[in-house]
Amino acid sequence: MVDHDATIDPSAGGEGETIAEGEASGAAKSVEEQAALARDLGEELTDVFVRFVRGELQFADLTFLTFETLQDLHIVASGHYELEYDDEEDEGDTGKYDVEEATEEQEDLAQEPAGP
Repeated sequence: MVDHDATIDPSAGGEGETIAEGEASGAAKSVEEQAALARDLGEELTDVFVRFVRGELQFADLTFLTFETLQDLHIVASGHYELEYDDEEDEGDTGKYDVEEATEEQEDLAQEPAGP
């Protein structure tokens, strides 16, 4: 949520998707890094507000995303986060739809085999 090139690791017990308290708790963080993350969060919140005004987002979604962003901001301010950079090439996503892989994923999610 913070940056397109970086995410913040939710490694220990946090409920946020991108930022949560983790292993780096208590570690000293750079004020410049925290300020940059806060700016990124502010930009994302601005985008959410604009989408709401344009009618592209429901009020319930606006409320949820605003609360989630405030949680992220609190974690950034506390310094209890760890940055992880996404390496899209390592994810093995070829961009093609694989029927067998999708079927296996659905079977796992449903916890039962696919139909006949």
